[in-house]
Amino acid sequence: MDRVSVKAIRLQDEALLYAFECANRTYFERSVPSRGDAYYEPESFHQALQQLLSEQANGDGCYYLIWRDDTIVGRLNVHHTDTDTGSVGYRVGAEHGGRGYATAALRQLLTFELPGFNRLRAETTSDNVASQHVLLRAGFKRDGEARQMEWAGRTLTFYTYVYQNDR
Repeated sequence: MDRVSVKAIRLQDEALLYAFECANRTYFERSVPSRGDAYYEPESFHQALQQLLSEQANGDGCYYLIWRDDTIVGRLNVHHTDTDTGSVGYRVGAEHGGRGYATAALRQLLTFELPGFNRLRAETTSDNVASQHVLLRAGFKRDGEARQMEWAGRTLTFYTYVYQNDR
């Protein structure tokens, strides 16, 4: 597996991040609901990035890019769901999947100081076996079925995984 690094999102990354999101839109929308057409308009994208940076500055969330050399290969986010629990989400671009990047990035994240996040939770669909393996390899434990949702004419079951930050 090639080495990846996880770095906090910055305004300077906007052009590369926008290109990453646009290039992977169709791929991502096969497994998660669309962010909508407006998200992919440059001005709307800029505003969405500004919002993330504001949340990051306020301590309401932690937003990261997963890099391999000078290429964005994915994203990793943590935001509060309650006073001490964070919800973790990640995505790796189409041409970078299956190389262990998500697992390596999540393991790096777990070494970071994440003030206010004593417990992390993540959800993945029951049919996303690759994501389930990422979470288990990173040290998360399955906590049961979280919920079901109708999407694109089918019922999705989401499993919840938990990581207790004992540091």
